[in-house]
Amino acid sequence: MENIPGYDSWKTTPPDDPDPVAFCDNCDAPLYKGDSIYMHINEENLCEVCMNDMYRRIL
Repeated sequence: MENIPGYDSWKTTPPDDPDPVAFCDNCDAPLYKGDSIYMHINEENLCEVCMNDMYRRIL
């Protein structure tokens, strides 16, 4: 990124990525605050992609 006169570097750098709150028990994908998770019968955390792959059926 180019330097802008009068601006500090912290003003032009993007924020850090948030830390994951949990991980999907099937694929280890990071789950962040506000993400949708699905809990299986044995209380595993499943992301939406794994839930659709494992249990969704199209008629």
